[in-house]
Amino acid sequence: MKLIFMGTPALAVPCLDVLRDEHEIILAVTQPDKPAGRGHQLMASPVKQRALECGIAVSQPERARNDDFVEELRALAPDAIAVVAYGQILPRAILELAPRGCVNLHFSLLPRWRGAAPVQRAILNGDTTTGVTTQWMAEKLDAGDVISQREVEIAPDETSGELLERLTPIGAAVLRETMQLLDKGEAPRTPQDESGVTIGPTIKKEEGHIDWNDDASSIVNRVRAMNPWPTAWCDFHDQPLKIWRAMAEEIRNSGAPGKVLALTSEGISVATGSGAVLMTETQAPGKPRMKAADWARGARLEVGQQLG
Repeated sequence: MKLIFMGTPALAVPCLDVLRDEHEIILAVTQPDKPAGRGHQLMASPVKQRALECGIAVSQPERARNDDFVEELRALAPDAIAVVAYGQILPRAILELAPRGCVNLHFSLLPRWRGAAPVQRAILNGDTTTGVTTQWMAEKLDAGDVISQREVEIAPDETSGELLERLTPIGAAVLRETMQLLDKGEAPRTPQDESGVTIGPTIKKEEGHIDWNDDASSIVNRVRAMNPWPTAWCDFHDQPLKIWRAMAEEIRNSGAPGKVLALTSEGISVATGSGAVLMTETQAPGKPRMKAADWARGARLEVGQQLG
């Protein structure tokens, strides 16, 4: 088929690669270049970089709803459109443009966790399973009929970054199979169960803040969900202390939430609203990531001190 591929971040690149092996990618659509780094130089998206390496034409509209852009796509006469984490809501004119349809790869088991942050929301919620879904795109966010799904277990200590890295090749394989079904005219349409809808909106930086009044498992889930961005953190001497890794401890703590209970070679044990959390990897302002035990020694942390 002649395909238009729409995507932006690194996780979309493997999908572009598997599709160009079997189809003709006539255009890659991605977000405009954005300032990055200390010099704020314009940086092309991973999808743009990969497309140019492969000799694929690239389009970067400020607004996908722009009439001129829609006409640009229509003039290319694609057979189908594949969308992976593109970053803009598409108008009906694009959804209905290709005769074989517009398909989206989403990193959850829809209807669970519709929205921009399905992987982080799943971990934050304490889910033990997730997966990937291909769907026929609809005007309502992630509400299209399901084509194919693949379920994946979430490891108890897995971070959002690690889980997404593991889901990426699985998603690419499912998208490849889905486009094969489209090519044969055999892609099914299974309506989503609206009673099972949960929403996974974009993560905000302030959601990384740790409230020690929460129970231990909820705090650990927050640490996992916010790794690598925006990173969980708590206050220490009026400065944010990032928490990269932590685990729940099944102990009866004796102290107010946030109190340091123990300092060991494994890390820093902190009281919570229920149970305790062992912080194992931390990062102080202006410092690199390090073992929590090493940071505690350098900071001269003592048992009984209060965090947060």
